[in-house]
Amino acid sequence: MLEVKNVRKLYDNKNGIQKANFALKEGELCALLGRNGSGKTTLLKCILGLCEIDDGEILFQEKPVDLQYEQVAFISADGSSMPYMKIKEYGKFLHQYYKSFDLEKYKQLCESMRLETDTKISSLSKGEKMKVELAAGFAMQAKLILLDEPFTSLDIYAKEDAVKLLLDHIKEDTILLVSTHDIEEVESIADRCIVLNDGNVVEDFYVDTLHDSGRDLKTYLQKYRPE
Repeated sequence: MLEVKNVRKLYDNKNGIQKANFALKEGELCALLGRNGSGKTTLLKCILGLCEIDDGEILFQEKPVDLQYEQVAFISADGSSMPYMKIKEYGKFLHQYYKSFDLEKYKQLCESMRLETDTKISSLSKGEKMKVELAAGFAMQAKLILLDEPFTSLDIYAKEDAVKLLLDHIKEDTILLVSTHDIEEVESIADRCIVLNDGNVVEDFYVDTLHDSGRDLKTYLQKYRPE
């Protein structure tokens, strides 16, 4: 279980997380939603231990996340790959650095997303770089997978591939938390949605419950649209 307990993280301009309080269970794919500046990326960084929180506590499997990075994968549109490496070299580097990294799975994912592994990463388009991030992240064999705008720069076919990857990795012992603006894509696959507004968790609901009430996600979130 991932537990975010009364977390607060504010920057000098007072943006950030005012209060976040929720728990995610294994086997869930949760969408983290909110407009720009609502605190989504800050919350992911807090979970990862990349920034020190002002108050509260974050635990994964009852321990701080930064004590068990071998169980965690972070997939970001900003990219973490080595631009001077070829795609295949990057996989070998990760295989040497992370014990849990599955090199064969990385190769298979690159092939399924039609990536030429002899290509240098610096020469790839934004969409292709995102594919490398997805392949690397899902080859980590992680139990907690955080994704920050995974559909960014992907064309319609690559989005289909990304959605399939997400669905393939919803397992009983895995938690997926996806920060995204792509409501239509995530509505079809998410079990649950958490909505941030001005640094606060303002909604936490299951998608099936929303649909059972006759509402769709885009319409429901219109109330948070800036006037």
